Amino acid sequence: KKKKKKKKYSADEGENQSEYAKEQLQSRQESATDIKSGNSRVKTSKLSFYSIRDAVNSNKRIGKVLTKLPYKQHPELLFMKTMPIEFEESLEGLRGHAARPSSEDFDCDDAFCYINGRTLKKEVVMENPGDMFEFLPRPDKWLKEFRNPCWQREDNTGRLGLFCVPYFFIIGFTKSGTTDLFAVLNSHPLISSRASKETHFFDRRRRGRSPRMNKNFTEEAVPHSFAFYANWGFFRQNLLKTFYPVEGSDVLFQGITMDATPSNVWDNEFWENMYPGLSEPPVTNPDTIAAINPKSKIIFNMRDPISRMKSAYQFFCSFGVYNCDKPVTPEKFHNLCSEAVEMFNECLKTNTLRGCTYSTKYHQLATHLYASIYHIYLKDFMKVFPREQLYFLNLEEHIADSVASARRLCDFLEIPRFPDGVLEGFLERHKVRNQLSDEKRIPYIMDETIEMLEEFFKPHLRELVDLLGDEKWYWKRPH
Repeated sequence: KKKKKKKKYSADEGENQSEYAKEQLQSRQESATDIKSGNSRVKTSKLSFYSIRDAVNSNKRIGKVLTKLPYKQHPELLFMKTMPIEFEESLEGLRGHAARPSSEDFDCDDAFCYINGRTLKKEVVMENPGDMFEFLPRPDKWLKEFRNPCWQREDNTGRLGLFCVPYFFIIGFTKSGTTDLFAVLNSHPLISSRASKETHFFDRRRRGRSPRMNKNFTEEAVPHSFAFYANWGFFRQNLLKTFYPVEGSDVLFQGITMDATPSNVWDNEFWENMYPGLSEPPVTNPDTIAAINPKSKIIFNMRDPISRMKSAYQFFCSFGVYNCDKPVTPEKFHNLCSEAVEMFNECLKTNTLRGCTYSTKYHQLATHLYASIYHIYLKDFMKVFPREQLYFLNLEEHIADSVASARRLCDFLEIPRFPDGVLEGFLERHKVRNQLSDEKRIPYIMDETIEMLEEFFKPHLRELVDLLGDEKWYWKRPH
């Protein structure tokens, strides 16, 4: 066996390691005292980044975690001894798809449906998979041993399993640094992702759409089942690794999960197929997310709207999401922006601003103009979530000081902050993702394009500043 080289630490890292060693010594002393007194379940009075990281690293093997759990004190967790852990095994007995419900399937009146003790908007029930609100228990039935919203439930074979929904969402906006934010948060020992990044459940799969953007919707499309989503990915292993009792709390598993799908904020496309004759969607993605877990925490990434459009144009053209005249150039970008502004203003002559922003008809250009009208989408989330559960991240500020920004996010998520030196080291090693080669970029935006778009966004930036109460959301643009 090869001998492992002893890691060398910088002065800051050495100090952090020293603090960590003191924590571990204290923890071992407390453990010894507990064992002598007959209390084999070790507890600590607080969470810290290092102690959690150590616990997670020591629990890398699932079998090891399962045998360590205090089944005698918590017999309700006995089902976890035989629970399917591996992703492929846990999918056995679960339907991948579920038909849309009809009014006869549930107790509904003209406006609401009443399912499992919940009162839900009828539109929310009717546009989602038929198993969603039958499979999902009320929040007061979730397992108190998990900080993340989880419950035990039988699958189609009668076998008990662990099912969970996200604790928080990185909800948007597209091309606003969501991939890098996902990587930073996913490096925290308490946070587990449900997928490599984007699940596309709420914006596309739950309606039977392809996860590929801009694919047509058909009435025959069968939605992905909610049971499949609640079982998605490898989060079980990661949550079970975070077994870490805290004094005075019933929570045994401190981990939380996230869903980082930035198109969840704006992609409600083809809603017109479900609500013919309406000029605006009666419900959107936040209505479904809030119906599932009204305590969800939501993170919005936003950047200068014109810069975001440029990035979207380059990205979507490069990957063939839209039909683009390649290679991309500043002149072609200008022409597409001009066409998008003209189409949108034409729509406003006969429709509401919200109706035009959500209209699938005006979503067919690679400029992504509509997705920079931030305030429309934020208002829909603010209708169903209290302000303290929403976090608005300014990309330019985040880039200027990523460490301070990440710490504020940890405070928002109520998890231990990254210690000094830890996140800096990660950021040094981590390369910015989703970057395109120079030949796939436009070198600049024409002055005429900037002038035209600044004029278009003036009222929308004023609305955004009024909504969030901070002039930084003008991005130094004319208003």
